[in-house]
Order: sequence, then C-alpha cells, then structure tokens
Amino acid sequence: MFHRVTYAIGSLAYFLSLSCRILFKRLFQPTKVHIGILMDGDLGDMVASEPILGALQQKFGNVAIYWITEKRYFPLFSQHPLITELLDEYSLLVARFLLSWNPFTHFYFLQLSDFRIDPVFQISLQNEKADALGIRLNNYYHQYNLLEISSQLADLGRMKGQPHLYVDDQVLRFDLPKTYWLVHCKSNAGLRDWKDEHWQRLILDAISTWGVHVVEIGMKHPLKLEHPQFTSLVGQCNLMETMKIIQGASFFIGLDSGPTHMANAFQIPGLVICGEFTYFKKYMSYSGFYQESKQTKVMFNPVGRADGLGYDEVWQQLVALQENK
Repeated sequence: MFHRVTYAIGSLAYFLSLSCRILFKRLFQPTKVHIGILMDGDLGDMVASEPILGALQQKFGNVAIYWITEKRYFPLFSQHPLITELLDEYSLLVARFLLSWNPFTHFYFLQLSDFRIDPVFQISLQNEKADALGIRLNNYYHQYNLLEISSQLADLGRMKGQPHLYVDDQVLRFDLPKTYWLVHCKSNAGLRDWKDEHWQRLILDAISTWGVHVVEIGMKHPLKLEHPQFTSLVGQCNLMETMKIIQGASFFIGLDSGPTHMANAFQIPGLVICGEFTYFKKYMSYSGFYQESKQTKVMFNPVGRADGLGYDEVWQQLVALQENK
C-alpha cells in the first residue's frame, strides 16, 4: 500500500509540474501550436511513426512538438530538427493523467488500447480514438503498417512516408572497417528469432562468398561465433551508437525489430527475416524504403514463426539481393 501511495503522489506531482510548464510555454509563445505526442515502449513503433512530425508541421505551421517517452529512448529523437523537447513520461500513471487531461493545444496518443499496463495498479492504457477506428491489438496488421496506424491516431489520415533519423557528430569509439554488413539476430521477446545455427552459417557463407566483414548488434545473447571478419558488439552499444553503426552499414540482415526500423530510416539495403507473430501470419510493419525498394526483401515463413524458415530459403533470397544490386 505504501508503494502505491508514494507512486501515486510522485506521479501526480510530476504531472502537475509538467502541465504548469507547458501552460507557461503556451502563455509566452501564444502564436505556436503546442503538440504533445505520447508514445513509449517500442523503438520500432517510434521510428516508424517519425513521418507524422513533418505532416503535423505542414498541417499546423508554427509548431512546438513535444514527444513523451522514457528517458532511455531520448537519443532516438534527440537530434531531430522538428522536435522541440523530449519529455520524460515518468510513469504509466502520468500517461493515464495525460489521457484524462493535458496542457497541450493538441495531444496524440499513438499506441493501442491494452498495449501497456501500469505495473503498480495493473490498469491498462486505453486509446478511445483507436477503438473508434476499430484498430486493436488483434487486428492492426490486417489492414495497416505502423505509420498508417500512427498517422490516423494523429488525425492525419492514412499516410505514406519515409522515416528519417538524425545522429550527433560524436566519433564512434569502435574501430570498424570502412565497409561492413550488419546483423541483428535477437528480438526482445524471442518470438521473432531465427535459429542461431542458421545465423552462424549465413554469416560464414556471406564472408566466404563476398569477402565482407560482418558486425553483430543487439542487447543480449550474442552468437557463439569467432572469425577474423566477424565482430560482435552485442551489449556494448548505447542507442546513439547503435544508430550510427546502422547508418554506416552497407547491408543489413535482421528480424522485424527496432534496429531493422532504424535500418529502414537510414535506407540501408537489407533482408528481413519474418514469420507468424501473435495474431498475424503475414504483415508489413514498414513504410518507405523497406516497403518499396528492390534493394530490400521482407521475407516470411508462410507456415509458422521465423524460426521455422529453412536456411536455404534465406540464403537464396540473400544471393538474389546481391545479384540484383
């Protein structure tokens, strides 16, 4: 009970402080349209939604855009020219307060009902707009990609667009070759993973066939592979460093994940290995380069999860992409 009380008091105090600060900004900048965007908990969703920023500026003109998320995700948009300020969400209770009342001129919540649950009060966030549009966790990929969902939730209609990311000018602390391929082999929940033995074979065959240097990124569980032309940076990179490493790659192979959405934003040619995910046997989460370019392939296991894809199927797709450069 004490934890609940302190959690509620801390969240309320933060919400009131945040609201007062935004209201003061509106008072002293009356010509600006102050837009709050609440989206947290998924890097891929955030990257995919980036094109709405330009669309909101085009719609409203003189805007101040505030993106509300956890601090650990701040580097994703810290250099973005259209974001006025990144705001810490602080807690899911603060998000619930903002959904009840907010200090912005316009406020958009870009996640679906029941996607996130308050760990203290066990109450899920609800998105009335998404519910009214009939977009729910069990059907969203049946009709839309992630940008099309976010753009509708931001009252922009069903958008097309190419996501973009921006990095700072700090030099990377890793000594990587000038040209390298990048692989991302592990998803957060493991539901989208391909088999480790296939990854190891694919990397060794790529090195043997094309003479490339391969770099692995990710948060945990690196591949058990040693080769002079293979570098594992799993668990060693912060978010900004990860973005820069992706930006510098000449080719990307990954799962349907946050880093793959970043590769799409930087328009890195690539191969995405996918399969059945929750309610969806096949879907398209990307807009722009990874949806339209012939330099990329989003491939699916038609009869199950990604880990059921055979090695030969993936290798043939990779060879085809290299031959069609």
